[in-house]
Amino acid sequence: MYPGDGVRRSAARRVTEQVESIAQGVAQRVIDLVVESLDMNALIAKIDLNVVLGRVDLNEVVDRIDLNQIVDQLDVNRLMARVDINQIVSQIDIEALVKNTDLGAIMVSSSSSLATEAVDQGRSHAVSMDDTLARWVSRIRRNRVGRAEPPELPNTPEEP
Repeated sequence: MYPGDGVRRSAARRVTEQVESIAQGVAQRVIDLVVESLDMNALIAKIDLNVVLGRVDLNEVVDRIDLNQIVDQLDVNRLMARVDINQIVSQIDIEALVKNTDLGAIMVSSSSSLATEAVDQGRSHAVSMDDTLARWVSRIRRNRVGRAEPPELPNTPEEP
């Protein structure tokens, strides 16, 4: 290594950095001029979108979609106004629906719950009528004492 080699290298490095900086600036300006002079509509017209879309990974695009955000922006009333309910109902196969439904079990369940409600309602009315009759009998007898309490159940000894 010679004594002046270090100075020459640092001078060459500085010149190289300046030239690269100037070249970078010139290149950027040339790119800006080219882009400004391009007719983007003509350029887009020459692009084959099928080729571009063939290179797109649609699964990755779909993964980036926030469905909650999209649903939040929907006007459900407007969407439902566009739905043809008659057309949807016309596509329902009622016979297949009835065939696959256990109507017997539904009827038994419904009947038993109706019967239970009727019995409960009857008991409620019977108690109400009993109270009403007791008050009338008490008035007729001019008995101001309230209704008699039900009789006590006999005490049965508890088995140990």
